[in-house]
Amino acid sequence: MDNFSKQIYETGINDGKAKGKAESIKNLMSTMNVSIDQAMDILKTLPEERQYFKDLLAKEL
Repeated sequence: MDNFSKQIYETGINDGKAKGKAESIKNLMSTMNVSIDQAMDILKTLPEERQYFKDLLAKEL
């Protein structure tokens, strides 16, 4: 696999992981009736990722 293909593949993997984590955050918020910050605490979301997920979920809600 050349570098360009590898980069595209890794970007796709990372996008999929981010979407999965966002879905997990939404599910925790819904089923456990917790805030977005509490859900991210449960999932041990890194501090530098938190704003990204807040922005992503704000677009969906």
